Amino acid sequence: MVSTFSFEEDEDSDSVEEDEDLGAADSLHAPPDVRARTSTAVANVTVGDADALECGVCFLALRPPIFQCEVGHVVCSACRDKLEATGNGNCHVCRAATRGGYRRCYAMERLVDCIRVPCPYAAHGCDATPPYHGQESHRQVCPHAPCHCPGDSCGFIGSETALMDHFAGAHKWPCTTKVRAGEAFSIRLRDGFNFFLLADHDRCGDGEQAAVTCCSVPCRLFLLNVMKERLSRAISVICIHPHTSSAAAANNGDQQLPLTQCELVFSCYGDRSSCRSHYQSSVFRVVCTDLSSGLPNPENCFQFFVPNTVFGVGDDKNSIQIKARIIN
Repeated sequence: MVSTFSFEEDEDSDSVEEDEDLGAADSLHAPPDVRARTSTAVANVTVGDADALECGVCFLALRPPIFQCEVGHVVCSACRDKLEATGNGNCHVCRAATRGGYRRCYAMERLVDCIRVPCPYAAHGCDATPPYHGQESHRQVCPHAPCHCPGDSCGFIGSETALMDHFAGAHKWPCTTKVRAGEAFSIRLRDGFNFFLLADHDRCGDGEQAAVTCCSVPCRLFLLNVMKERLSRAISVICIHPHTSSAAAANNGDQQLPLTQCELVFSCYGDRSSCRSHYQSSVFRVVCTDLSSGLPNPENCFQFFVPNTVFGVGDDKNSIQIKARIIN
């Protein structure tokens, strides 16, 4: 397998082996043109066999700490522990005796930390270059991971921010921004899809620091779906989360994302209808999805039913005013 990587030199890395120190000293005395050619070459490296960056036992990407036998065959820390627990004292590749156990391979550790790869979601705006051994960990938390548009026959896929722009621009769906977690807000919902983008203010500071911090705090995108029933309107709340599928796969199909709860409140008073006054409130758990399989089954979502009899003469029959609050 042929893979292209970039190398990033860690200026703070300490050379542990004496020969590494000597090599570093030699490079400092190399002519400037030699050092320049070396830097250019390092920036355009192709690894012909990516298996060389994997543990020879578990075949996972090598990450520090890395160990080697006396011949130089490397193994990851977890597999080193398992091999030493067997007590045979032989290398897993060459079967040579490992007197005193496997030794740390600092040169390989420095190498794998320097090898950088583009984020798999670079096309969606992520410019991060995680280490080769950390690309999966980055992918699972990357804020640029894409979600799907819930529109019929719409194949748009993009980050949460791109989705918000797509909803407002391509579909003209109502979109609300500047919503803060824990704070109640009033919103008029049209029949069909409505969206709001929520920033978690609990993870932001105050004043100027807040402006800096909030820029790096991921927002959460919510869909409020209003469906007309025979006797009522049914409102369901869905969190559009890009990592729902990966979280479920990592937990044998069970969704293991942070619990999000929502509170919806509807009230009306006066002589606008046969109902003189009405108040209802519910707090419920929000379903998370990346919409890759379409909208969740309504039976799996909490539905907030508002009876038609509370609407009076002159009320907009195609919208409803409610108060909402994302609790956590």
